[in-house]
This record gives sequence, C-alpha cells and structure tokens, in this order.
Amino acid sequence: MTPSIAFIGVGNMARSIFSGLLASGYPANRIIGTSRTAEKRAHYADEYGITMLADNQQAVQQADVVVLCVKPAQMQSVIEAFAAQVRQDQLYISVAAGVEIAALSHWLNSPVAVVRSMPNTPSQIGAGMTGLIANGKTTQLQKDWVTELFASIGDSVWVDDEIQMHTVTALSGSAPAYFYRFVEAMMKSAKQQGLDEESSRKLASHAMLGAARMVVEIDEPIAQLRQNITSPNGTTEQALLSFEASNIDQVVADAMTACMDRSKVMAKDFSA
Repeated sequence: MTPSIAFIGVGNMARSIFSGLLASGYPANRIIGTSRTAEKRAHYADEYGITMLADNQQAVQQADVVVLCVKPAQMQSVIEAFAAQVRQDQLYISVAAGVEIAALSHWLNSPVAVVRSMPNTPSQIGAGMTGLIANGKTTQLQKDWVTELFASIGDSVWVDDEIQMHTVTALSGSAPAYFYRFVEAMMKSAKQQGLDEESSRKLASHAMLGAARMVVEIDEPIAQLRQNITSPNGTTEQALLSFEASNIDQVVADAMTACMDRSKVMAKDFSA
C-alpha cells in the first residue's frame, strides 16, 4: 500500500515536496497537511486535493510517514505536543536546519526511524539537492523510499556521519545564495558598463545555467571544462587571473567555514 504522508507545517519546502510528489503521480488522498490557518487549509485542499487538518495529533495518527516542516525553534514544542501519538512503525523526516537526529529522537520519545534532511530552495522548481542522514532504526527499504521522495524535487546524497551535514549545509543547502550573489555582482558590473537590467540578468543567469548543466552532464573534470575556454592571453584568462589575485579559494573557504560554524552553533542551540 502507498504510505500515507503527513506534512506537519505546510510552508514553502513542504509545498515543494508534496507538489513534486503529486506531479510524479503520488495519490493526493495519501497526503495530509497541517496548518493553524483556516484560509491556508481551505486553499491547499482546493488547489492540491490533499487532506488538510488543524490538529497535528490527528495527522500523526493517520500517517505512515511524518515530514516535519516547522521552524527549528518550534520543533521541540511541536513534536512534544503529538509525541503520545508516535508509533514505532512510523518514519519521521525533518527538513529543519540545525536540528540533529539525537534531539529529534529524544523529543519523539520512541524508538522510531528518523531521517534528517537538508534540502535547498531550487527544490521549488524540481531542481533541488538534498543531503540526508538516517538513524540506526531506519531500514534500507525506508532509506530507498526517502530517496524516491526527494527525487520528486531533484536529487539527494546520503552521508554516514552527521557531522558531515554541516558541510552539506555549506556546500548545497546555503549555496544557491552564493550563486545569486555572484550573478548580482556580474549584473552590477554589466550595468555600470551600460547594459540594461533585463539583458544583464539574461546573459549572466544563462551563463550560470549552461555552466551548471555542463558540470552535471559532461563527464570531464571541472578544471578541464574551465581550461577548455581559457585561451592563453585571452579574455577569460584575464578574468580568472583577477580572481586568483583576490585569492578566490580562500574567499570561498572562509565563506563555507562561516556557514559551517553557524550550523554547528544552531545544532547546539536546538539540542535536546
């Protein structure tokens, strides 16, 4: 039987996931969402055909899989409010940044399968990347199911050590913002040279999109892809030399370290 899925909280990430599931053919009558807002419940039920409830406990009672989509600071209180309804045959998946498996398991107060995920915002258009880690109660069959779940919004990577989720956060979870910032800088320079906003955005964004597709689709080292368009004494070489003069590797390393450090602080803040 197709597992029933309850989304506790129906913000942007929850909507991305269940929209992807529905687009891939998952039956709407096996999806439940919860919201305290009557207007949101009515809207989602009408637009997506899913069951919308106000009561998290009721949703958990009906679910085989529970996807926790509330803010990290709210996670403990939300889980503890429905903990009495937790069944050992259920699977719990969290999308909250910084909330570790030990804390989730403690608040659930039951030996259940728990998966922690770190999706990113391109999931909203089916192009997401999600980092995943499971506790020891999670079976391979459940992990395979979770892989399929996140395939509906992009792709995923499993890690074996939860400490690696800090790296996942810096490398994938937060990374779309790095690329947005880089495109902003490119556009700013282009506009200073007289190009209009629309043309600047189109040129920069499609250059980024094309380069990303080549990295994903062409089986060559990334360094080789770079070298393929870097002619000696050419325009590309001069741009890259400018990056190197600014120590681009260190700039990126510092940014990723700052991201990982903040992720570690959040994990401590939200620990059980």
